[in-house]
Amino acid sequence: MVITQTLWMARTRKTGYTLIELMVVCVILALFSALVAPNYVNIRDGQRRRAFYTSVADLAGTAREMAITRQAIMYLSVNTSLNRLEVKQEVNDSSYQAADGQTGSMTSSAGTTASNNSDQDNNPQTNIGTAPNDRGSDKVILTLPMAPGLTFGNFQLAGTASDSSSWRLEYFPDGTSVGGALEIDDRGAVRSLVVNAKGGSQLVESTIPDTTQDSWSAGNYVQRQQ
Repeated sequence: MVITQTLWMARTRKTGYTLIELMVVCVILALFSALVAPNYVNIRDGQRRRAFYTSVADLAGTAREMAITRQAIMYLSVNTSLNRLEVKQEVNDSSYQAADGQTGSMTSSAGTTASNNSDQDNNPQTNIGTAPNDRGSDKVILTLPMAPGLTFGNFQLAGTASDSSSWRLEYFPDGTSVGGALEIDDRGAVRSLVVNAKGGSQLVESTIPDTTQDSWSAGNYVQRQQ
């Protein structure tokens, strides 16, 4: 009887774990997590940053396509409070001035009509928009949140330095653009979205290049005023 009880107790001890053994396993798992978790986070954030760069280039192309298909002025802008890029459609409810000095009014940038000459509104070469600086009524069409670790750098419009609050990279219904650039800083590694006056865009792995030679299309377009 004593022998049977002793064998039973021995078998019971072999099927369980001591407190020390459990503590050792927990410590090993904690160390493993501490080593693996940061690498996982870095890999995930790196994937998000790469996806963001791809999306930035796509966003610029989409804004241009929308300007053509909607026959409206679309533009890229930066929302610093929400830390994102936005594509907006300009709601032009202000007056305009034509190249011949005549003035009129436009209802909206989508399907705009002039009160004195409708043909002038369809010709961006003869109109100078006089939209107010406050573009609060413009429609937000698309948004692109910044990826973790990325920050906005320098801004440029038509070869001139700009800032986040006034940077508005416009695309016009004929596919042309005001031209400009935006820097994106990845902890010291800078990439730039560059858009030329013809509406073409590219993402370069450097700070904003020299775009002073990127003039208005054939010199025919009159620069829109704010």
